[in-house]
Amino acid sequence: MHSNLFLRIVSSIVFVPIVLGAIWYGRSAYEDYSIPLFNIFLACLGAGLAWEWDTMFNKKITINSVLITLFACLVVFITEDRPPFALWIILAGITTLFYKTKGQLAFSLGMAYIGLPLAALSYLYHTNGHVSREVVLWLFFIVWATDVGGYVVGKSVGGPKLAPKISPKKTWAGLIGAICFALAVAYVFALYLKAHGYMTGDFIFNTKMLVISSGILAIISQIGDLFESYIKRRLQIKDSSDMIPGQGGLFDRFDGLIFAACAVAIAVVFMGESWWTP
Repeated sequence: MHSNLFLRIVSSIVFVPIVLGAIWYGRSAYEDYSIPLFNIFLACLGAGLAWEWDTMFNKKITINSVLITLFACLVVFITEDRPPFALWIILAGITTLFYKTKGQLAFSLGMAYIGLPLAALSYLYHTNGHVSREVVLWLFFIVWATDVGGYVVGKSVGGPKLAPKISPKKTWAGLIGAICFALAVAYVFALYLKAHGYMTGDFIFNTKMLVISSGILAIISQIGDLFESYIKRRLQIKDSSDMIPGQGGLFDRFDGLIFAACAVAIAVVFMGESWWTP
């Protein structure tokens, strides 16, 4: 356990700054140097997820991972503020894969599993210049806090299993810990937003809304985690890959974000930004 924890820490030290750097400097890199840094990050993420999806199902690299990557890049680079267009591209990708694989629907739906969160993240990052970076930062921080809280509390406390047939190691204590960590991070992030002028109006009311939203997001993130565990159990594999030492693959690290990003994007599309900065 200690060696695995050490690998988790080391890989996080390398991995987290890359993600945060792409988020923090993405807009300035584009405005100052015309480099779509955040989009490039999403495209690389899509390529990695496509590779994992292909090897999870086929145990090797095939042309299908290239097709998924191509459609993912289309989603990332040309549908930033046009969610309906992204859905059409994803549907075209599913149809192409379905035809190419001669009717393998489960594999073909991987295009949606990969494409939808990429479209959501691209949309959230580009939809409003005033808060877009902070929305994406908040999203990543809450998902990370959920993962850390679930892991630490679940390992330390143990107790009744959350979904033993899907993920035998997850416990109810871990879920509660995940939510508590997410709530704590949400409050700290609210202080950051207030200090930098991103949160206007009634601070107490806005903070309550952000904390409540974060608690809901933590639960959605855990559902995404369980869904990926279900896929791996059906495919009889332990990790999506060994790309990240001590942590498995990209799907193992982004499983919660897949559902959470889509949920936040849907909230912004239908509710606007009033839930964020009333």
